[in-house]
Amino acid sequence: MADKISPVATSILTLLNNIDELIVQSNDRQNARDVMTALTVYANSKNYPLPNGKIDNFHAVLLDARPQTISFIVKDIASDVIKNSRRKDS
Repeated sequence: MADKISPVATSILTLLNNIDELIVQSNDRQNARDVMTALTVYANSKNYPLPNGKIDNFHAVLLDARPQTISFIVKDIASDVIKNSRRKDS
């Protein structure tokens, strides 16, 4: 049986993918920050739990870290979103 991911989690994962592309392909850190802020507001409005420590870490290193480092943080957040979605559906 395939695991289903909630529509809210799917939207959050889409935004995280957009952030990753903004960092890795465009090196557009300001828009990546704006999308992360929008993602946080969206998740909070839907009462969806996010790994706030990792999001704070994203904001802390956004301007100075290499794109690969930021990409790793974004993918780690995505992993937590998937785990939370599966946990909620169980």
